[in-house]
Amino acid sequence: MPLIMKRFSLVTVLLIAVFNFSCDELEELVPDEIDITTSYVSNLNISSAMTNDPDESVMIQESFAFDFLNNSDVTEHVGTPEQIKRIEIVSVKYEYKNFSGNVDASSNCSLGLARGFMSLDFFEVTDTNFAEADLFGTLFTLSGDYSQVNDYVSDSKLFGGVYTGSSTHNPVDFTVEVTVTARLTLEINLDDL
Repeated sequence: MPLIMKRFSLVTVLLIAVFNFSCDELEELVPDEIDITTSYVSNLNISSAMTNDPDESVMIQESFAFDFLNNSDVTEHVGTPEQIKRIEIVSVKYEYKNFSGNVDASSNCSLGLARGFMSLDFFEVTDTNFAEADLFGTLFTLSGDYSQVNDYVSDSKLFGGVYTGSSTHNPVDFTVEVTVTARLTLEINLDDL
């Protein structure tokens, strides 16, 4: 009997405490913004034809884009685009996969990130032997200042870029897997809770 009384007393105290909070006080306890971190992956399929001279460079280029409003991590929290208050690119990583072709093929490429219509910030990608990078599963991290890209992405809710440059010792076929991790600040609509 004493155990039942203790539980009843504890439940009673908790109920009284909850009912003593006004709605305004409860709203103050609930944040009006949350931060979520999510990743986007894009596979860029690159192909270059054989040339007569193995040292001849062949132009390679492939673009990618993400719509932040089509990501399940985001859509479960957002009703309208205006609820996305800020987007910050945390990291951009890339990896070469599914290589086939001349094992001596290498690149001199850049990865450009959009910061407006037809405006890109280019980040140098190291000169890379595609076959070795694929064989060893090398994961490359793009370092740099993403502040202008973040401003554009926060306004447009879109993120994009282009992998461009040249390859030698062709032919080659490979995939560049680009992974973009972003932190989004989302406004929470308390009426939807």
